[in-house]
Amino acid sequence: MDKEELTVIRKFEHIEHCLKKQVEAHVSTQFENIHFVHTSLPEIDKEEIDLSIEFLGRRFDYPIMIAGMTGGTKGSQIAGKINKTLAKAAQELNIPMGVGSQRAMIRKPETWESYYVRDVAPDIFLVGNLGAPQFAENMPNRYGVEEALKAVETIQADALAIHMNPLQESVQPEGDTQYKGVINALAELKSELSYPIIAKETGAGVSMEVAIKLESIGIDAIDVGGLGGTSWSGVEYYRAKDERSRNLALKFWDWGIPTALSVAEVRYATTLPIIATGGIRDGIAIAKALTLGANLAGVALPLLKPAVNGDVEGVIKILQRYIDELKNAMFLVGARNVEELKKVPLVVTGFAREWLEQRIDLWEFLKDRRL
Repeated sequence: MDKEELTVIRKFEHIEHCLKKQVEAHVSTQFENIHFVHTSLPEIDKEEIDLSIEFLGRRFDYPIMIAGMTGGTKGSQIAGKINKTLAKAAQELNIPMGVGSQRAMIRKPETWESYYVRDVAPDIFLVGNLGAPQFAENMPNRYGVEEALKAVETIQADALAIHMNPLQESVQPEGDTQYKGVINALAELKSELSYPIIAKETGAGVSMEVAIKLESIGIDAIDVGGLGGTSWSGVEYYRAKDERSRNLALKFWDWGIPTALSVAEVRYATTLPIIATGGIRDGIAIAKALTLGANLAGVALPLLKPAVNGDVEGVIKILQRYIDELKNAMFLVGARNVEELKKVPLVVTGFAREWLEQRIDLWEFLKDRRL
């Protein structure tokens, strides 16, 4: 069996483990240590609150994105069913959506339909997805602009996410751990590709040092993909075939930068648009992520179960609950829109405060937050 066939099989295993096993981090996103200050006199009507936002030149009805999850199975098999279900929900709500890694499609073109959703979602902002290590200096048959264009144009995407997953690759027996030269490769890709590029972590968070490098080469946005949601080291723990591999994956299950802290670091250090993905499980967390500086909040795992059943209304029901909670939080802090939400006061306590005091000028970051 060649490496590409293993990639397709791995897609099935990832979906199965995410559906049937406990794959989330044992530590939190740290949003519980980010606090709003309740406003007894909001001086707004709840119904006037506007949740729409602009991101990479497009207007969306809500500051929520369906994060890329899967792809790479053949035709209408499970990954294709999941993506089409999610896409129908994204079309209904006018929110952006990503697909999972298209590496399988690059090597196995017959899997392209599992990523293609334009037949059911002609208007959504769709984000393609390739892995950073495939562009690395020492990667055999390394990717370049040709593969990036193939990923975007085959599925008629509007942007390309380059996922950074050194944690998962490092604990995966067949993982690609060549990362040398990736930043230069991304700089070259950015200079040649006419589509926006989103640098996307997959569960271990983006530090401000990495964010500064990504901004310096012209990357268009960062998805922090922080710690506190799905642990891909946890997923690999279940896939491991021997004790040595299981031990390594278990040891790094909770490795990374919690989502709330990653958002704060990236916002403090750059002006790039930010997607806050990683453990987003309610609308209050979305409100906190936006106030810390995110432009969108990404949701994935909670939507997987209804999506695998083809339940579009089930996906919309979960997202609508988040929207209701976000709107209520905005009412209770007196924010008419997302721009006003970004200016409301925050109180940072506990581990989040300890971390941020050592990493950024926290008081500078928090000052001047008054409507």
